[in-house]
Amino acid sequence: MQGAFEPTEQQKDEAALWHARRAGGSLSAAQEYEFEEWLNADRNNRLAFDQMRVLWARIEEPAVRLSKKHHQLALSGILSWLPSGRSFAALASVACIAGGIFFLNPDFIDNIRADIVTDQTSVSAFELPDGSTVHLAANSALAIDFANGHREMELLRGQAFFEVVRRNGDPFRVHADDVTVQVVGTRFNVDRLPKQTVVVVDHGAVRVSSDRDEKGVLLAPGQQVVVDDGELATSDVGEVGLALSWMKGRLSVHNMRVDDLITRLENFGEGRIVVIGDVAERSISGSFPTTDVSGSLETVADAIGAKIVRTSPWLTVIY
Repeated sequence: MQGAFEPTEQQKDEAALWHARRAGGSLSAAQEYEFEEWLNADRNNRLAFDQMRVLWARIEEPAVRLSKKHHQLALSGILSWLPSGRSFAALASVACIAGGIFFLNPDFIDNIRADIVTDQTSVSAFELPDGSTVHLAANSALAIDFANGHREMELLRGQAFFEVVRRNGDPFRVHADDVTVQVVGTRFNVDRLPKQTVVVVDHGAVRVSSDRDEKGVLLAPGQQVVVDDGELATSDVGEVGLALSWMKGRLSVHNMRVDDLITRLENFGEGRIVVIGDVAERSISGSFPTTDVSGSLETVADAIGAKIVRTSPWLTVIY
């Protein structure tokens, strides 16, 4: 006999469907009313919906420190809703929810793989197991491996500044897409963008290589390398402080592509910011506060003669 406070399989299916619809933000007033009626019709309906909401929140919401075990537990909770006898509708409902989460939170997979994930409001500093320190920009994700004497990290998303301590000459490696940064003791910045990775050295020296250029280049303080499709292009930075300004609440840039600037600003705001048309390739210089992303976007739009459309709380379009 079904327990008094245990949702049926049908109620779980219905809860999953309602969650998917609400995650997409497309419910009409009539559908909202229908949802409220369904929610109040049976206390187990509400319980099923709350269970679904909690399960997906555990997966979707980034935390300052997020372990793989935490995500595995959350995923196992979702899978527990799907015994072999569940209907196609149940599978479809979960697929709908997953699609909604990927649209609203495209960083979902990175967050599962990461050991450290920062929120979208602040820069955070973490001490690594070897005593080194990493400063992570908002909405960044880092996987670390210090097992068996290794000092290996992968910047899955965002931007990071590393202060590396020397340890018996052991190399300290940071991977970002197809880029590898190797050091012994130094301070350097890694900025992973959708189309390129930028490494800037503040102190010491680092060797940067790629899958395409395994020999790589050696960078000294005040130098940077831009890695695009495996090709390494080095140059002098001029003022390292500009590259590190994100740690002080601003993005200070000189002749940067608008699309790259918006990618950085998006990490500090809520929702997606999409640049379309030729404005993405224009260059811009200036200093933009990360604490007021909306205001920074207005400044960018004024500077390049673009327009802004906010289609929803989750999507802003610049064109």
